[in-house]
Amino acid sequence: MKRTCKTRSVLTAALLLLLPTGAAAWQATSLDDLLAEADTANPEIVAARRLAEATTARVPQAGALPDPMLGVGFMNLPVANPGLGRDMMTMMQVQMSGTLPWPGKLGLKEEVALLRAEAADFEVERVRDRIAAEVQSAYYRLYFIDRALDVTGRNETLVGDFAQLTATKYGVGSGAQPDVLKAQVERTRLSDQMVTLAERRESELARLNALLGRPTETALPTTELPAEVRLGALSQEPGGPRFASSALDDVVDTNRPDDGLPSTAELQALALGQNPMIQAHVRRVAAQERALALARTATLPDFNITAGYSYRNGFADFFNVMVSAPLPVFAGRKQSQGVVEQAAVLDDHRARHHAMVNELNAEIASLAAEL
Repeated sequence: MKRTCKTRSVLTAALLLLLPTGAAAWQATSLDDLLAEADTANPEIVAARRLAEATTARVPQAGALPDPMLGVGFMNLPVANPGLGRDMMTMMQVQMSGTLPWPGKLGLKEEVALLRAEAADFEVERVRDRIAAEVQSAYYRLYFIDRALDVTGRNETLVGDFAQLTATKYGVGSGAQPDVLKAQVERTRLSDQMVTLAERRESELARLNALLGRPTETALPTTELPAEVRLGALSQEPGGPRFASSALDDVVDTNRPDDGLPSTAELQALALGQNPMIQAHVRRVAAQERALALARTATLPDFNITAGYSYRNGFADFFNVMVSAPLPVFAGRKQSQGVVEQAAVLDDHRARHHAMVNELNAEIASLAAEL
């Protein structure tokens, strides 16, 4: 099994070296194309969008009145001789009934649903940002591996030519055996490095395909340097762009009184205002505050109004109206405990939000300290 995997990796490396270059090369798949594909095909993004759609669809439902009830029937039909007009108590009745919630309840329900829908929308943005970052990271690693394969392949070719030359010289007596052995060892080392790089590329490509919602075996012939990275280069040279050191001190004078960078507090405020995870949780906390307010109205009655018309054949008709409301006789075990429940959930949401804010502020401060 191990030998089979190694053979496959060798073949992969060989195929990568055989990819054409220059004008006849495979057209590289750009990072922007992959990001657009991930945004529409990634299963996590699709699931988050569908959940947001479902949550949004709950908003009008939460603010709608309960459906009215229509009833039609006969009352007081004689068993022995059924029929209308035989008894003054026999009648045909039509009734309409409906529930009117206590004022403010429907508004609170709709606010809860609306805030949760907004939280779901921010959750979509959070998932999109995370998937985009993972796609970018996988693509950059693939780009590095592709360039490493190219350089290693060219070095292997040079070492192979050198090994052949030293072997030829040794064969005619003008070369030393240690030179031949050294060239062969170096060639073997580079060959093993090619196999390792090919295996890494296969692993990274499988991860990228998963992010794109593609089958694992889908090929990505070659990669290109993203445009935004190329624009960040210090210079554009025929041999490729040149970049500065990763240390910011190489390109920024940090000894200036004002280095032009926002303060840590400004960065933290910016992150808290724009981070979709934080914004989603802000909406969840607000929704739970409304849910607690709604729970406190549970003892306020919802009125059921019934209106009916009774027809009596040969006798005077009747019209009746009735209003009914539930009596919260078990409020201590039901409605009051509902308030306790919602208050505890609100405390949980607030504590989680506080923890998220602290974690984000700490991360921003840590990153700012490294600049």
